[in-house]
Amino acid sequence: MAERPFHPVLRLGFAIVTILLGLAATEMAMRYLDRPRGVISGWRTTEPLGPVNQFGFRGQPSPSLRTTDFVVILTGGAAVECLACPRNETLDLMLERAVRQYNPNARVVTLGGGGYNQDQEYLALHAFLALRHADLVVDWASIADDVPGNTFRSGQPRPGQTRPKPTFALRGGDSAGPTEGLGAPVYKTKISTLSWPLFIDLDRNWTTLLPKPDPGAASPPPGAETLSHVHEPLEQQRTPWSIWMSPRPARVSYGIALTRALFRHMRQLSMLRGARFVVLMTPDPPGHRTDAPIALEHDGHWFLADPATRDAAIAEVTAGFDTMTLAADDAPPPSPEAQRQMMARLADALNQRQLLTPVATDRPRH
Repeated sequence: MAERPFHPVLRLGFAIVTILLGLAATEMAMRYLDRPRGVISGWRTTEPLGPVNQFGFRGQPSPSLRTTDFVVILTGGAAVECLACPRNETLDLMLERAVRQYNPNARVVTLGGGGYNQDQEYLALHAFLALRHADLVVDWASIADDVPGNTFRSGQPRPGQTRPKPTFALRGGDSAGPTEGLGAPVYKTKISTLSWPLFIDLDRNWTTLLPKPDPGAASPPPGAETLSHVHEPLEQQRTPWSIWMSPRPARVSYGIALTRALFRHMRQLSMLRGARFVVLMTPDPPGHRTDAPIALEHDGHWFLADPATRDAAIAEVTAGFDTMTLAADDAPPPSPEAQRQMMARLADALNQRQLLTPVATDRPRH
């Protein structure tokens, strides 16, 4: 008597179960061996030798915050991390000493690092406020860096070093996301960590979802007296020159709207937790600025960089927010003495605006 063949559906089901069991066993073995290492989204500091505060960012390790402390959060990018500051006098300590002249109970916490923009700043602030109280949040912004920085899937902790980061998308005029949490794995499994990069470029895949870039012109634009060749890929609208471009590319408009939405969420989160929110901007010294349009070229792509267009972009991003502007006294990278003076001026400006006194609130402080 001949054996009855299995039904095709049963064969297919058996094959699927076998494959799934094989994948599960492979995943378990890879996790046991911790191979390959997971790809982590974002970063907290670019200087592994520290010092770092209790939240993982460059700053002084200090005693736990007390409910009576007036807590100032300073968030931002490379300026906040301040690798030029001495190890025993990081930026949080400089600002704290300056602020305590007006409020002896002040404590300063830095949340930021090189390559940070509002996407990672918001997530760091969200994590902090879930555990601690704050009275004032100061975002030290660089709009020319922040607009392209918030737009793309990866960032640069240091020049030439590219890493994936949590990223938000603009949907219906508001930010959606993030793609994952700060410090969370980009890929959920070891198998996907190994296989996905072979077929999908994370950054390129995200870029296809953005508005198309402006390729520029094939010849120098009229109306510019200065012609300049740059090494940055202007045609991708991924450089600080992006907000200068006239006419404004659609991808830059997207980045401006996204940055504004992230500022709005940072302010809403701060207010919800009983803190005031301020945007700090420090333009370049007069000797490093230009008031005339410039023709920029990269690899045959020409663009008109107009200071008026840049100023309009900054105004659009910050409109309606409590904004402070303190001109930098020193060209980057600033010296420690220049940073001390900047923090002293910041503390004085905050005091003049009466931002260093507690606001009555019914919320419990922790």
